[in-house]
Amino acid sequence: MISFSNLTKKRVNTKIFKGLGSKIFNEEFELSVVFAPPSLMLALNKRYLNKNKPANVLSFLLERWRGEIFLNTGLPRRGKAGEKKLPYLFVHGALHLLGFNHRGSNDTKKMENRALKILNLK
Repeated sequence: MISFSNLTKKRVNTKIFKGLGSKIFNEEFELSVVFAPPSLMLALNKRYLNKNKPANVLSFLLERWRGEIFLNTGLPRRGKAGEKKLPYLFVHGALHLLGFNHRGSNDTKKMENRALKILNLK
């Protein structure tokens, strides 16, 4: 089950996120997706990662079958290789909930390849 909260004034079509979520998670997984302004993304990034800039995406695994993804709606919708698009960031955050990371170049490559497959870009 996926629930959405939009804490911004921007309109967000959640249909694509529902579709992507069903490709990534099984029915038992409870996912909360929050569309957040840059100010909240900055506050969360400071609090949890000790970084003084707004995050693009933050993921929190709350329990084995429950997690949250916060998406920064203040970013440009397009960017290098589409990395600023919200669907890409959603998939990136979802993969973190599944245990993917980008600590090394091999991990980064695996995570990127998986994201592109989910988005049907590879």
